[in-house]
Amino acid sequence: MIKRSERMSLESLEMGEHDKQGRLFFNDNGLTDLSNIKIVGNFIDTVRQLYYGKPEPECLEHLGILCKTRSNITNEVLHGTWHVSHMGKAARYRFMIQNKDKGIVILYGSYFSSIDQEAQHLKFELSPHYIAANTPKQIQLELNVMADYFMIKAEPKGCAVHLACDVQGWDVPDDFIDRFTTYSRTIKEFKGFSSIDLSDFSNSAMKYGGPGAVQNYMIGKASSLQMCIYDKTQEIKISDKVDFMREQWDVYTLGTYDKLAPVKRIEARITHQIVREIGNGINEELESFEQVSDYLTDIWRYALTRNRLDQSTTTIDPFWQLIQEDCLFYCPDNGLYIKREKKTDVSAIGRNFTAILGNLISVMARNREMKAINVLKQLKKMSFFPDMMRYYESRQILEHELHELIERGLYLRRLTGKAA
Repeated sequence: MIKRSERMSLESLEMGEHDKQGRLFFNDNGLTDLSNIKIVGNFIDTVRQLYYGKPEPECLEHLGILCKTRSNITNEVLHGTWHVSHMGKAARYRFMIQNKDKGIVILYGSYFSSIDQEAQHLKFELSPHYIAANTPKQIQLELNVMADYFMIKAEPKGCAVHLACDVQGWDVPDDFIDRFTTYSRTIKEFKGFSSIDLSDFSNSAMKYGGPGAVQNYMIGKASSLQMCIYDKTQEIKISDKVDFMREQWDVYTLGTYDKLAPVKRIEARITHQIVREIGNGINEELESFEQVSDYLTDIWRYALTRNRLDQSTTTIDPFWQLIQEDCLFYCPDNGLYIKREKKTDVSAIGRNFTAILGNLISVMARNREMKAINVLKQLKKMSFFPDMMRYYESRQILEHELHELIERGLYLRRLTGKAA
Protein backbone atom coordinates (compact mmCIF):
# COMPACT_ATOMS: atom_id res chain seq x y z
CA MET A 1 0.00 0.00 0.00
CA ILE A 2 1.31 3.46 -0.92
CA LYS A 3 2.57 5.49 2.05
CA ARG A 4 1.68 9.06 2.98
CA SER A 5 3.88 11.71 4.53
CA GLU A 6 3.46 12.92 8.09
CA ARG A 7 2.36 16.57 8.01
CA MET A 8 3.64 19.24 10.36
CA SER A 9 3.82 23.00 10.61
CA LEU A 10 6.66 25.03 12.15
CA GLU A 11 4.53 25.48 15.26
CA SER A 12 3.67 21.79 15.63
CA LEU A 13 7.28 20.81 14.87
CA GLU A 14 8.42 22.74 17.92
CA MET A 15 5.84 20.86 19.99
CA GLY A 16 6.77 17.51 18.42
CA GLU A 17 3.21 17.07 17.14
CA HIS A 18 1.52 16.48 13.80
CA ASP A 19 -0.56 19.12 12.02
CA LYS A 20 -3.08 17.89 9.44
CA GLN A 21 -2.96 21.30 7.77
CA GLY A 22 0.83 21.64 7.94
CA ARG A 23 2.92 22.24 4.84
CA LEU A 24 5.99 20.30 6.02
CA PHE A 25 5.84 16.73 4.71
CA PHE A 26 8.07 14.07 6.31
CA ASN A 27 8.57 10.60 4.85
CA ASP A 28 11.33 8.04 4.19
CA ASN A 29 12.66 10.29 1.42
CA GLY A 30 13.18 13.24 3.75
CA LEU A 31 11.47 16.62 4.20
CA THR A 32 9.42 18.47 1.58
CA ASP A 33 8.40 22.05 2.32
CA LEU A 34 5.28 23.09 0.39
CA SER A 35 4.83 26.44 2.09
CA ASN A 36 5.18 28.16 -1.29
CA ILE A 37 2.19 26.29 -2.76
CA LYS A 38 -1.06 28.26 -2.71
CA ILE A 39 -4.38 26.60 -3.43
CA VAL A 40 -6.29 29.46 -5.03
CA GLY A 41 -9.52 27.57 -5.49
CA ASN A 42 -11.30 24.26 -5.75
CA PHE A 43 -14.39 24.30 -7.90
CA ILE A 44 -17.04 22.18 -9.55
CA ASP A 45 -16.21 23.08 -13.13
CA THR A 46 -18.97 21.19 -14.93
CA VAL A 47 -22.12 19.23 -14.14
CA ARG A 48 -23.94 17.09 -16.68
CA GLN A 49 -27.34 15.93 -15.46
CA LEU A 50 -29.25 13.27 -17.41
CA TYR A 51 -32.99 12.66 -17.24
CA TYR A 52 -35.00 9.59 -18.20
CA GLY A 53 -38.55 9.82 -19.45
CA LYS A 54 -40.74 10.39 -22.49
CA PRO A 55 -40.56 13.67 -24.47
CA GLU A 56 -43.62 15.92 -24.46
CA PRO A 57 -45.04 15.71 -28.04
CA GLU A 58 -46.24 19.32 -27.98
CA CYS A 59 -42.83 20.50 -26.81
CA LEU A 60 -41.07 18.64 -29.64
CA GLU A 61 -43.47 20.10 -32.18
CA HIS A 62 -43.02 23.62 -30.80
CA LEU A 63 -39.22 23.38 -30.92
CA GLY A 64 -39.39 22.14 -34.50
CA ILE A 65 -41.44 25.20 -35.50
CA LEU A 66 -39.03 27.53 -33.69
CA CYS A 67 -36.08 26.03 -35.59
CA LYS A 68 -37.84 26.47 -38.96
CA THR A 69 -38.73 30.09 -38.17
CA ARG A 70 -35.35 30.73 -36.52
CA SER A 71 -37.06 31.97 -33.38
CA ASN A 72 -36.00 31.82 -29.74
CA ILE A 73 -38.01 30.26 -26.95
CA THR A 74 -39.23 32.36 -24.03
CA ASN A 75 -41.52 31.20 -21.24
CA GLU A 76 -42.02 31.37 -17.50
CA VAL A 77 -40.72 27.86 -16.86
CA LEU A 78 -37.33 28.38 -18.51
CA HIS A 79 -36.91 31.94 -17.14
CA GLY A 80 -35.52 34.06 -19.94
CA THR A 81 -34.80 33.80 -23.64
CA TRP A 82 -33.17 30.65 -25.01
CA HIS A 83 -31.66 29.99 -28.42
CA VAL A 84 -32.96 26.84 -30.13
CA SER A 85 -31.13 24.91 -32.86
CA HIS A 86 -31.71 21.60 -34.61
CA MET A 87 -28.83 19.13 -34.25
CA GLY A 88 -27.53 16.33 -36.48
CA LYS A 89 -27.18 12.71 -35.42
CA ALA A 90 -23.53 13.23 -34.53
CA ALA A 91 -24.73 15.36 -31.58
CA ARG A 92 -26.88 12.41 -30.33
CA TYR A 93 -29.79 14.77 -29.55
CA ARG A 94 -32.32 16.44 -31.87
CA PHE A 95 -32.37 19.89 -30.25
CA MET A 96 -30.01 22.17 -28.39
CA ILE A 97 -31.52 24.90 -26.21
CA GLN A 98 -29.00 27.26 -24.65
CA ASN A 99 -28.80 30.41 -22.57
CA LYS A 100 -25.18 31.55 -22.20
CA ASP A 101 -26.08 34.30 -19.71
CA LYS A 102 -27.65 31.73 -17.41
CA GLY A 103 -24.94 29.16 -18.09
CA ILE A 104 -27.07 26.18 -19.13
CA VAL A 105 -27.12 24.10 -22.30
CA ILE A 106 -30.02 21.67 -22.80
CA LEU A 107 -29.83 18.71 -25.19
CA TYR A 108 -33.21 17.19 -25.96
CA GLY A 109 -34.71 14.27 -27.87
CA SER A 110 -32.29 11.37 -28.26
CA TYR A 111 -31.67 10.08 -31.78
CA PHE A 112 -30.91 6.65 -30.36
CA SER A 113 -34.38 6.09 -28.91
CA SER A 114 -37.86 6.49 -30.33
CA ILE A 115 -39.44 9.77 -29.24
CA ASP A 116 -42.59 7.93 -28.16
CA GLN A 117 -40.65 5.72 -25.74
CA GLU A 118 -39.17 6.38 -22.31
CA ALA A 119 -35.41 6.79 -22.57
CA GLN A 120 -32.55 9.18 -21.82
CA HIS A 121 -34.01 12.07 -23.81
CA LEU A 122 -32.75 15.04 -21.79
CA LYS A 123 -29.32 16.31 -20.77
CA PHE A 124 -28.38 19.51 -18.93
CA GLU A 125 -24.83 20.86 -19.13
CA LEU A 126 -24.10 23.44 -16.42
CA SER A 127 -21.35 26.05 -16.61
CA PRO A 128 -19.02 27.03 -13.74
CA HIS A 129 -20.70 30.40 -13.19
CA TYR A 130 -24.16 28.85 -12.88
CA ILE A 131 -22.86 26.21 -10.45
CA ALA A 132 -21.02 28.82 -8.38
CA ALA A 133 -24.13 31.01 -8.08
CA ASN A 134 -26.45 28.28 -6.75
CA THR A 135 -26.53 25.59 -4.08
CA PRO A 136 -26.95 21.92 -5.10
CA LYS A 137 -30.53 21.98 -3.82
CA GLN A 138 -31.35 25.10 -5.84
CA ILE A 139 -29.74 23.62 -8.94
CA GLN A 140 -31.63 20.33 -8.65
CA LEU A 141 -34.94 22.06 -8.03
CA GLU A 142 -34.58 24.26 -11.12
CA LEU A 143 -33.45 21.38 -13.32
CA ASN A 144 -36.37 19.25 -12.13
CA VAL A 145 -38.84 22.00 -13.01
CA MET A 146 -37.35 22.42 -16.48
CA ALA A 147 -37.22 18.66 -16.99
CA ASP A 148 -40.95 18.43 -16.26
CA TYR A 149 -41.53 21.00 -19.01
CA PHE A 150 -39.70 18.88 -21.58
CA MET A 151 -40.58 15.37 -20.41
CA ILE A 152 -43.40 13.16 -19.20
CA LYS A 153 -42.45 11.64 -15.82
CA ALA A 154 -38.90 12.99 -15.93
CA GLU A 155 -36.53 11.15 -13.60
CA PRO A 156 -32.89 12.13 -12.81
CA LYS A 157 -30.85 9.25 -14.18
CA GLY A 158 -27.15 9.99 -14.14
CA CYS A 159 -24.86 12.83 -13.14
CA ALA A 160 -21.33 13.53 -14.37
CA VAL A 161 -19.06 16.04 -12.62
CA HIS A 162 -15.75 17.79 -13.23
CA LEU A 163 -13.90 18.66 -10.01
CA ALA A 164 -11.00 21.10 -10.15
CA CYS A 165 -8.19 22.33 -7.91
CA ASP A 166 -6.31 25.51 -8.93
CA VAL A 167 -2.82 26.12 -7.54
CA GLN A 168 0.01 28.63 -7.76
CA GLY A 169 3.65 27.83 -7.10
CA TRP A 170 3.67 24.34 -8.68
CA ASP A 171 4.75 23.15 -12.11
CA VAL A 172 4.49 19.74 -13.72
CA PRO A 173 7.84 17.97 -13.02
CA ASP A 174 9.96 16.82 -15.94
CA ASP A 175 9.64 13.18 -14.85
CA PHE A 176 5.87 13.42 -14.48
CA ILE A 177 5.12 10.47 -16.79
CA ASP A 178 7.68 8.26 -15.05
CA ARG A 179 6.22 8.93 -11.61
CA PHE A 180 2.53 8.96 -12.48
CA THR A 181 0.49 5.92 -11.47
CA THR A 182 -2.74 5.38 -13.38
CA TYR A 183 -5.09 2.58 -14.34
CA SER A 184 -5.66 4.29 -17.69
CA ARG A 185 -3.74 3.28 -20.78
CA THR A 186 -4.16 6.69 -22.40
CA ILE A 187 -2.21 9.81 -21.48
CA LYS A 188 -2.32 12.71 -23.94
CA GLU A 189 0.27 15.39 -23.81
CA PHE A 190 -0.06 18.31 -26.27
CA LYS A 191 2.46 20.86 -27.52
CA GLY A 192 1.56 23.63 -29.91
CA PHE A 193 -0.59 22.32 -32.74
CA SER A 194 1.30 19.08 -33.29
CA SER A 195 1.03 15.77 -31.50
CA ILE A 196 3.52 13.05 -30.66
CA ASP A 197 2.32 9.49 -31.04
CA LEU A 198 3.74 7.28 -28.34
CA SER A 199 1.26 4.47 -28.92
CA ASP A 200 4.03 1.91 -28.60
CA PHE A 201 4.13 2.70 -24.86
CA SER A 202 1.60 1.22 -22.47
CA ASN A 203 0.70 4.85 -21.73
CA SER A 204 0.51 6.96 -24.87
CA ALA A 205 1.27 10.69 -24.47
CA MET A 206 1.03 14.05 -26.26
CA LYS A 207 1.55 17.63 -25.04
CA TYR A 208 -0.03 21.12 -25.50
CA GLY A 209 0.58 24.75 -24.55
CA GLY A 210 2.94 26.08 -27.25
CA PRO A 211 6.73 26.18 -27.51
CA GLY A 212 8.39 26.70 -24.14
CA ALA A 213 5.13 26.30 -22.25
CA VAL A 214 4.74 24.15 -19.18
CA GLN A 215 3.63 20.62 -20.04
CA ASN A 216 -0.08 19.88 -19.87
CA TYR A 217 -1.66 16.44 -19.71
CA MET A 218 -4.92 14.64 -20.30
CA ILE A 219 -5.02 11.20 -18.67
CA GLY A 220 -7.71 8.70 -19.53
CA LYS A 221 -10.59 8.71 -21.98
CA ALA A 222 -13.67 10.95 -21.84
CA SER A 223 -15.81 7.85 -21.33
CA SER A 224 -13.94 6.91 -18.15
CA LEU A 225 -12.24 8.59 -15.18
CA GLN A 226 -10.20 11.35 -16.79
CA MET A 227 -7.59 13.66 -15.25
CA CYS A 228 -6.52 16.93 -16.86
CA ILE A 229 -3.55 19.04 -15.76
CA TYR A 230 -3.14 22.34 -17.59
CA ASP A 231 -2.32 26.05 -17.39
CA LYS A 232 -5.62 27.64 -16.39
CA THR A 233 -4.36 31.19 -16.91
CA GLN A 234 -3.87 30.39 -20.59
CA GLU A 235 -7.16 28.51 -20.95
CA ILE A 236 -9.32 31.32 -19.54
CA LYS A 237 -8.02 33.68 -22.22
CA ILE A 238 -9.22 31.30 -24.92
CA SER A 239 -12.58 30.61 -23.23
CA ASP A 240 -13.07 34.30 -22.36
CA LYS A 241 -13.44 33.65 -18.62
CA VAL A 242 -10.62 35.87 -17.35
CA ASP A 243 -12.78 38.21 -15.26
CA PHE A 244 -14.93 35.41 -13.85
CA MET A 245 -12.01 33.21 -12.77
CA ARG A 246 -9.94 36.06 -11.33
CA GLU A 247 -12.94 37.04 -9.23
CA GLN A 248 -13.37 33.42 -8.08
CA TRP A 249 -9.68 33.16 -7.15
CA ASP A 250 -9.81 36.48 -5.29
CA VAL A 251 -12.84 35.41 -3.27
CA TYR A 252 -11.38 31.99 -2.44
CA THR A 253 -8.02 33.39 -1.29
CA LEU A 254 -9.49 36.47 0.42
CA GLY A 255 -7.57 38.68 -1.98
CA THR A 256 -4.17 36.97 -1.67
CA TYR A 257 -4.22 35.45 -5.17
CA ASP A 258 -1.19 36.65 -7.20
CA LYS A 259 -2.52 38.10 -10.47
CA LEU A 260 0.93 37.93 -12.07
CA ALA A 261 1.64 34.27 -11.33
CA PRO A 262 0.32 31.40 -13.48
CA VAL A 263 -2.37 29.09 -12.15
CA LYS A 264 -2.19 25.36 -12.75
CA ARG A 265 -5.41 23.34 -12.73
CA ILE A 266 -5.70 19.69 -11.70
CA GLU A 267 -9.11 18.49 -12.84
CA ALA A 268 -10.89 15.16 -12.32
CA ARG A 269 -13.65 14.38 -14.81
CA ILE A 270 -16.00 11.66 -13.61
CA THR A 271 -18.68 10.24 -15.91
CA HIS A 272 -22.21 9.43 -14.76
CA GLN A 273 -21.49 5.71 -15.11
CA ILE A 274 -18.53 5.89 -12.73
CA VAL A 275 -20.56 8.02 -10.29
CA ARG A 276 -23.30 5.39 -10.43
CA GLU A 277 -20.82 2.56 -9.80
CA ILE A 278 -19.43 4.49 -6.81
CA GLY A 279 -22.99 4.79 -5.51
CA ASN A 280 -23.47 1.04 -5.91
CA GLY A 281 -20.25 0.46 -3.97
CA ILE A 282 -21.37 2.58 -1.00
CA ASN A 283 -25.05 1.53 -1.19
CA GLU A 284 -26.23 5.03 -2.10
CA GLU A 285 -28.27 6.19 -5.08
CA LEU A 286 -26.19 8.79 -6.90
CA GLU A 287 -28.34 9.75 -9.89
CA SER A 288 -28.97 13.47 -9.30
CA PHE A 289 -26.52 16.29 -8.64
CA GLU A 290 -28.08 16.96 -5.25
CA GLN A 291 -27.45 13.33 -4.25
CA VAL A 292 -23.90 13.39 -5.62
CA SER A 293 -22.99 16.70 -3.96
CA ASP A 294 -22.74 15.10 -0.49
CA TYR A 295 -19.96 12.79 -1.72
CA LEU A 296 -17.93 15.05 -3.99
CA THR A 297 -14.96 15.29 -1.62
CA ASP A 298 -14.87 11.50 -1.29
CA ILE A 299 -15.07 11.17 -5.08
CA TRP A 300 -12.23 13.69 -5.50
CA ARG A 301 -10.00 11.69 -3.16
CA TYR A 302 -10.90 8.48 -4.96
CA ALA A 303 -10.01 10.05 -8.34
CA LEU A 304 -6.63 11.24 -7.05
CA THR A 305 -5.93 7.77 -5.72
CA ARG A 306 -6.70 6.02 -8.99
CA ASN A 307 -4.59 8.61 -10.85
CA ARG A 308 -1.68 9.53 -8.63
CA LEU A 309 1.68 11.27 -8.75
CA ASP A 310 4.17 9.31 -6.63
CA GLN A 311 7.42 10.50 -5.11
CA SER A 312 8.82 6.97 -5.13
CA THR A 313 7.59 3.42 -5.58
CA THR A 314 6.36 3.41 -1.98
CA THR A 315 5.31 7.02 -1.27
CA ILE A 316 2.76 9.43 -2.73
CA ASP A 317 4.16 12.76 -3.91
CA PRO A 318 3.67 15.37 -1.12
CA PHE A 319 2.06 17.85 -3.53
CA TRP A 320 -0.46 15.23 -4.65
CA GLN A 321 -1.19 14.38 -1.02
CA LEU A 322 -1.69 18.09 -0.30
CA ILE A 323 -4.36 18.68 -2.95
CA GLN A 324 -5.99 15.34 -2.27
CA GLU A 325 -6.41 16.06 1.45
CA ASP A 326 -6.98 19.83 1.49
CA CYS A 327 -9.58 20.28 -1.24
CA LEU A 328 -13.21 20.22 -0.08
CA PHE A 329 -16.28 20.34 -2.29
CA TYR A 330 -19.27 21.66 -0.32
CA CYS A 331 -18.54 19.49 2.72
CA PRO A 332 -15.72 17.37 4.23
CA ASP A 333 -15.30 13.79 3.13
CA ASN A 334 -17.40 11.09 4.77
CA GLY A 335 -14.39 8.87 5.41
CA LEU A 336 -15.80 6.25 3.06
CA TYR A 337 -13.85 3.47 1.46
CA ILE A 338 -14.91 3.96 -2.13
CA LYS A 339 -15.07 1.08 -4.53
CA ARG A 340 -16.98 0.85 -7.77
CA GLU A 341 -19.56 -1.86 -8.35
CA LYS A 342 -21.12 -2.49 -11.72
CA LYS A 343 -24.70 -3.52 -12.28
CA THR A 344 -25.60 -6.26 -9.82
CA ASP A 345 -28.59 -7.69 -11.68
CA VAL A 346 -27.09 -10.51 -13.71
CA SER A 347 -30.18 -12.67 -14.21
CA ALA A 348 -30.35 -11.75 -17.90
CA ILE A 349 -26.95 -13.33 -18.55
CA GLY A 350 -27.43 -16.30 -16.23
CA ARG A 351 -27.59 -18.74 -19.15
CA ASN A 352 -24.18 -17.51 -20.27
CA PHE A 353 -22.71 -18.24 -16.85
CA THR A 354 -24.18 -21.75 -16.78
CA ALA A 355 -22.87 -22.35 -20.32
CA ILE A 356 -19.38 -21.17 -19.34
CA LEU A 357 -19.37 -23.38 -16.27
CA GLY A 358 -20.67 -26.40 -18.18
CA ASN A 359 -18.11 -26.04 -20.96
CA LEU A 360 -15.26 -25.57 -18.48
CA ILE A 361 -16.30 -28.70 -16.57
CA SER A 362 -16.48 -30.67 -19.85
CA VAL A 363 -13.00 -29.55 -20.92
CA MET A 364 -11.35 -30.18 -17.56
CA ALA A 365 -13.09 -33.55 -17.11
CA ARG A 366 -10.79 -34.97 -19.79
CA ASN A 367 -7.89 -34.76 -17.36
CA ARG A 368 -8.47 -37.25 -14.57
CA GLU A 369 -6.12 -35.32 -12.29
CA MET A 370 -8.37 -32.24 -12.33
CA LYS A 371 -10.52 -31.80 -9.24
CA ALA A 372 -13.43 -29.47 -8.52
CA ILE A 373 -11.07 -27.12 -6.66
CA ASN A 374 -9.02 -26.72 -9.87
CA VAL A 375 -12.13 -25.68 -11.81
CA LEU A 376 -13.01 -23.14 -9.11
CA LYS A 377 -9.48 -21.71 -9.19
CA GLN A 378 -9.77 -21.16 -12.96
CA LEU A 379 -13.16 -19.47 -12.54
CA LYS A 380 -11.84 -17.13 -9.84
CA LYS A 381 -9.24 -15.81 -12.28
CA MET A 382 -12.03 -14.50 -14.51
CA SER A 383 -13.05 -10.85 -14.09
CA PHE A 384 -16.74 -11.81 -14.21
CA PHE A 385 -16.51 -14.29 -11.29
CA PRO A 386 -18.16 -11.88 -8.76
CA ASP A 387 -21.11 -11.46 -11.15
CA MET A 388 -21.29 -15.21 -11.63
CA MET A 389 -21.42 -15.77 -7.87
CA ARG A 390 -24.17 -13.14 -7.50
CA TYR A 391 -26.17 -15.05 -10.09
CA TYR A 392 -25.74 -18.41 -8.32
CA GLU A 393 -26.42 -16.85 -4.93
CA SER A 394 -29.69 -15.48 -6.34
CA ARG A 395 -30.53 -19.14 -7.01
CA GLN A 396 -29.59 -20.00 -3.40
CA ILE A 397 -26.32 -21.69 -4.49
CA LEU A 398 -23.37 -20.64 -2.32
CA GLU A 399 -19.68 -21.21 -3.12
CA HIS A 400 -19.40 -24.51 -1.24
CA GLU A 401 -22.54 -25.74 -3.02
CA LEU A 402 -21.09 -24.63 -6.33
CA HIS A 403 -18.02 -26.71 -5.49
CA GLU A 404 -20.26 -29.76 -5.00
CA LEU A 405 -22.09 -29.02 -8.25
CA ILE A 406 -18.77 -28.91 -10.13
CA GLU A 407 -17.58 -32.12 -8.46
CA ARG A 408 -20.78 -33.89 -9.49
CA GLY A 409 -20.46 -32.52 -13.03
CA LEU A 410 -16.91 -33.85 -13.39
CA TYR A 411 -17.97 -37.28 -12.09
CA LEU A 412 -20.95 -37.61 -14.44
CA ARG A 413 -19.02 -36.54 -17.52
CA ARG A 414 -16.24 -39.04 -16.84
CA LEU A 415 -18.76 -41.74 -16.03
CA THR A 416 -20.80 -41.24 -19.21
CA GLY A 417 -17.87 -40.43 -21.49
CA LYS A 418 -19.16 -36.93 -22.26
CA ALA A 419 -15.95 -35.05 -21.42
CA ALA A 420 -15.02 -32.68 -24.24
